[in-house]
Amino acid sequence: MLALSWVAAFVACLGYGVGSVLQSVGARQTEEATGLGGVARILRQLPYLVGLGLDGLAFLANAVALQRLPLFLVQSVLVGSVGVTALVAALRGQRLGRRDWGSLVVLVAGLVLLCVTADPRPAAPLALAGQRVLLAATVVPVAVGLVGLRLRARPAAVVLAAAAGLAWTGVALASRAFSAEHLTWSAVAHPLVWTVVVQGVLGTVFFALALQRGDVTRVTAVTFVLELLVPSLLGLVLFGDGVLPGLGPLAGLGFVLAVGGTVSLVRFAE
Repeated sequence: MLALSWVAAFVACLGYGVGSVLQSVGARQTEEATGLGGVARILRQLPYLVGLGLDGLAFLANAVALQRLPLFLVQSVLVGSVGVTALVAALRGQRLGRRDWGSLVVLVAGLVLLCVTADPRPAAPLALAGQRVLLAATVVPVAVGLVGLRLRARPAAVVLAAAAGLAWTGVALASRAFSAEHLTWSAVAHPLVWTVVVQGVLGTVFFALALQRGDVTRVTAVTFVLELLVPSLLGLVLFGDGVLPGLGPLAGLGFVLAVGGTVSLVRFAE
């Protein structure tokens, strides 16, 4: 089961990275959307649908990875999808300079350090009250997304990408909490299930709208940096995620390198 979790984490990384580029291609084939009608037009584009399918595969792989691996590790591996996105975009004609390749090396080094220092274990159980708080927190990405829809061009893309990142933060936390639950057919009414469904849909919609307004690498970087920082910190508190004894400083260095490499790749959008 542990080996499967490791493989699943890297499958999720590839799926999200390639899927982001395809979604960008599909989103840019339509005029700027300002409401649900615009989202519907985006969802009818074949490249976007294929990208969404890869996202679905990546999501399932991510859920498998979170059964045994801590949030800070799995989310950091997902951040690696920004590097995959940059590489695929480069193959489509966009240029990567020396600094960009250096950023990719830094990102990979950070991921390696996190992989060798993480302490794989199931999550500590989350109380029912905590599960309900996760569901209620849906109002946060909704509020941020509504602000983004009132803006234009690059600021709108950044704010909408942040809304997507916050929504998918809720999905990550709920998915990690699942590893401590024994769900049955009655799970349709479970707060964690509704958190994954509602915030997953919100994240998909806000991400689609952000892609129409900004560069794929910038949008992806903003989204996944938030999706890395927030759940990684909360995972330490809520689920008992941690590192192997004596390796805390190395894990901290790996985390900084992973974040730094991702942030530096935002320059590729220029």
